[in-house]
Amino acid sequence: MISFNSKTRQNNKDKYVNLKLDEQENIFNIKGSSYSGKVSADNVVGNWWSHKILQANSQISPISGSIKEQIVTFIGKEKLKLYGKTYEVEHFKLTSKDMSIPKDKRLNFDIWFDKKNALILKVTYSRLGDWEYRVKNFE
Repeated sequence: MISFNSKTRQNNKDKYVNLKLDEQENIFNIKGSSYSGKVSADNVVGNWWSHKILQANSQISPISGSIKEQIVTFIGKEKLKLYGKTYEVEHFKLTSKDMSIPKDKRLNFDIWFDKKNALILKVTYSRLGDWEYRVKNFE
């Protein structure tokens, strides 16, 4: 059995998740601050460095255990320059399927994926400020 634990304080609230993968039943057992229960292992644990996030219909928050249905939209092929190198990438937009949830809880990310190296090279979003994650190097 594979397990994952997370505990943090965000916006003056304690958040946690204890997640276990039952490989025989192909389910995640989740006990979190936002969700507790069982869900299909088809869900992906939210992670900006795994391209599986671009193939999933929903993700599990690694902070609170909440399940978020998502829509992944292909924007187009682009050239991305990072640290003096240029990469041929695919640009995706990842958004919440349910737009009625509060804006500060919605998924709204831009993701640049390098298909050749099977790596997400850059992620941007705005929540409590503007954020940009970039891969500096890889082997």
